[in-house]
Amino acid sequence: MTDSKNMFDVIAHNKPPQSFPEEVYNRVLTQLSVDKFLFAPHERISTLMSEGEPICTPFRLKTEEREKVYVFSRPTDFFFNRRLYQQKSSEPISQKFLDSNGNVIDLVEMLVSSPEYTLLTGANHSYGDFLDDIIAKIPPNNLYVRHGIDPYSSMIEMLSKGRVAFYLTYPSIMRSNPEVENLRSYGIAGTPRYEEGHLMCNDLEGSRAFLRAFDDVLMSLYQSGEFVNLAQKYMSEDEWVQLKRIVDSTLLED
Repeated sequence: MTDSKNMFDVIAHNKPPQSFPEEVYNRVLTQLSVDKFLFAPHERISTLMSEGEPICTPFRLKTEEREKVYVFSRPTDFFFNRRLYQQKSSEPISQKFLDSNGNVIDLVEMLVSSPEYTLLTGANHSYGDFLDDIIAKIPPNNLYVRHGIDPYSSMIEMLSKGRVAFYLTYPSIMRSNPEVENLRSYGIAGTPRYEEGHLMCNDLEGSRAFLRAFDDVLMSLYQSGEFVNLAQKYMSEDEWVQLKRIVDSTLLED
């Protein structure tokens, strides 16, 4: 089950994959002959996962809170260097909020410095333990929480139209979007160098059985080199080299 219309269309064979994780899931789920793949809002998926039927959903970060409730696959995708995006037509962030490398030192302090500073986030979305802890401290008037179906493309549109001041996402997602030419971005001091995406399932025997089969196919992609090869056309050279190093040093040793 997914809240991404693009992902749903890929698995339904309505369109080809357009990102690295879509390529990976398409390969794995095709080999597993998955015949039931549904599209629903993020919040609806969260509700359904608590109702007793085996359900899995892609593109999820593994966090301490989620690990108390859900089970996860091996890594299906890697996202490097999440950044804070802002329109170039807006006033740049003051240097007093930036370190010597141009990273935002304290996101909360920066946002509360202006009533016009709003950070766009997704309802029930996790940004990883580090950023989730920071976002939890941001006053409500400095947050815009986006609800609804397939929010990803609409979030970029909201930033581009000036309805919010900032949006946190990855360069790999923004790279193919034409709006990126009109945006500037900042790192957030202390954020992890990369984050792993996973298939996340409710903790039921049916879900665990599916995860075991899913992980077996995923490991075969690691071992054959196909996992790394699929990533190459979607990543910068530096990101791809980092991914290859992670796979060789970590994933193949599991």
